[in-house]
Order: sequence, then structure tokens, then C-alpha cells
Amino acid sequence: MTVARSSLTRRGAFAAAGSAAVVGLAAACTKDSGTISEGGGESEAPQSAAKVTITPADGAADATAAAEIAWTVEGGEFTEFALTDAAGAAVEGAMHPDGTTWVPAAPLEWETAYTATVTATDADGLVAEATSTFTTIASPGDRVGIENYLPGDGSTVGQGAILAFRFTDHEIPEDLRATVERRLFVASEPQQEGSWHWITGRALEYRPKEYWQPNTEVTVRLGLGGLDIGEGRYGEFDQETAFTIDAEARLLEADNETKQMRAYRDGAIVQTIPISLGSDEPIDGNDARSFSGTMTIMSREEESTFVSDLYDYETDVKWAMRLTFSGQFIHGAPWAADRLGNSNGSHGCINVSDEMGEWVYNFVRWGDPVVVMNTGLEVPQGDGFTAWSLDWETFKSGSYLD
Repeated sequence: MTVARSSLTRRGAFAAAGSAAVVGLAAACTKDSGTISEGGGESEAPQSAAKVTITPADGAADATAAAEIAWTVEGGEFTEFALTDAAGAAVEGAMHPDGTTWVPAAPLEWETAYTATVTATDADGLVAEATSTFTTIASPGDRVGIENYLPGDGSTVGQGAILAFRFTDHEIPEDLRATVERRLFVASEPQQEGSWHWITGRALEYRPKEYWQPNTEVTVRLGLGGLDIGEGRYGEFDQETAFTIDAEARLLEADNETKQMRAYRDGAIVQTIPISLGSDEPIDGNDARSFSGTMTIMSREEESTFVSDLYDYETDVKWAMRLTFSGQFIHGAPWAADRLGNSNGSHGCINVSDEMGEWVYNFVRWGDPVVVMNTGLEVPQGDGFTAWSLDWETFKSGSYLD
């Protein structure tokens, strides 16, 4: 297998938006109380029967920058919520998709006071208002970043686009993985069922149940900034992006039995390409077979230099399209002309002629699926973007959310 000198681009960032006021939404139960404004004065004006409880509680000083606000209303109906900073400026945010908490649109500032206000009315229309002023902790020194493989903000990508990232140097404890996962927000228009899958305690992937529909608009927020991720460590920052799925559905299908690769556009074959795959026999004692499974185009490089410590070579290639982190590519291989369409001999890559390499390079986008069949060696999960190599039920079982 080979490793290209150039590295994948880590992408992402878009501005999340929400409303500082939430009207008519239910929230989760809590056991901490905010303060209730009773109306005051010496008059005996009727008091609202509604009682409001807020978390974080009034006076709390242990909130993090990833704090979410929850409240309950007894004896009445919730009507309005707002969060303001110490200067009285509104903090933007929205209800969590699960309906249990209100989530700021960006991490809160460290060591800063915030005031949450919840309004409710009872059956007689009498208003009760509760406030909770809480303070976030000082910025913790032990922060954990991520390796981000999200599509670039504003990009147009293929139907098999996978959302993937890894924590840089921290294994998330199993009892915190659901907490982490519910801070990973994915929205699509039109809406499509999807799920996160934990490959390891550091690496996650997201995919829809089926390939993305053409022209889908996708927005992503990894809301990890300030989140407690265990062992005294906290997420370093949020990552955000918005991208579009291409209008065309493209797919490559490489079959080791026929030594041919078919290119599909919107379900119709538009090109058939002779190929040579990884050697059927070990090379220097190493299994050199190409991986079978469904992978996606991870990068496209018109020119690249492959360097392999495993096989001790350095080779310049053209039209290189990465399929795995470990170094399997589709690429032009003029030295393999006699093998194309009839035998294998590469170190794991899918070899094509330079002419066909250029054609494929111009045909595909980042995120287009590539199905490789009948090599006898399954792609390891996490070696590239491998979510499509699992059936939906198996993939979904890798989520820690119900």
C-alpha cells in the first residue's frame, strides 16, 4: 500500500443560527431551582399558580462553555425563554432536537455570568417568571481538539459523502459517549434519516440510511467546545460546515473477477474501464490485495508522489484518487498496461491507464462512492470513510443514542 505526500484537507465552519426566545416548547424535568418573581408589593393581587424550575440553578458557578438550559413548569404552561449575558445582550440558540434543553448557538464565554429567564402562565392566564443567574468556570487548561474530515463549507460533494472526525489524543469514556453524540448536530433539507457510529472511542462517522438525495442541503455542527469529555478534559472548540449534495448521482464499481470498473451516472453505465488491482500473491511478505467494500473518494490529486516504507519505493503518479488512509488509490499506472483488464499486480491500488485516470479524475467528486468487489479482503472499519461497508442496522447499532 502507498502513502501520498500530500495530506487530506480538513474542512469546516459555518455560522449556526437560532433564536434567543423560544415560545411554546416543552423542556426536561430538573431538580435544581431558579428564582421565581412573585409580583411583590403590599397588595393582595392574585399570584400565578405556575411554578418554574431552571437548571443551571440560580447562583451556580460550575457551568461550562457547553452549558445547556433546562426548565420545568408545574401548574401552568411554558410560554417564553431568553438567555442574556452580563451586559444584557441576548444569546442566540435553539431547542435541542430531542426537545429536552435549550442549546446556545456557540460556546459560552468562560468565567462569565449569564441569566436565563423562563415565563409561564397558569390556567387563569396569570404570569409567573423565573430567573437563574449562573457563572461559567474559568477556561480549563486541558482541552482536546479533533481531526476534522468534514466536507468544506459551501462545497458540492458526492452522494456518498460521510461526516467523519477523530479526537486527537483522548478516548471518550463509554459512559460519556451518548453525551458527546447528542452534541453532534446534523440537519438536511430534504430531511433524511441518519446516524452516528463510533468506530472506536476516538473515531466517529455519520451517514444517512441511503445515499444522500440529489441537491440535499446539509448543515453540521460538532458542538464540542467546552464540553466535559471525561478525565478532567474538555472539548477545545466547535466545528461547523454547510454543503450541498450534487445534482448527479455518480458511482464507481470495480470487480476483481472481471478486472473491469464501471462508472455510473444516475444509475446508467457511462464508462467501462479495464483495471488491475492489488497482487493476488503477497509482496515482500505482505498482503497486497485491494480491499473489498464500499469506500468513497477522499481526495483528488492530478499529480502525486507515492512513498511506501512497507514496500520501499517512491513513485510519481498522475490522477490519484484516495480511497483509504492506509494508501489505496485509483490512479494512472502506465507501467501496468499489460495487466489492465486481465491480471493483478499492484500494491493494493486500482490501476488504470493515464487516459482513463484522467477521465475518472474529471468524472468524480469528493464523497462519490466506490464499490470494490471479490478481492477476498474486507476494508477495515475506519481505514478511510467506510460507513457504507456496513448494513444500516449494523451501522446504527454503533450509536449510543436510543
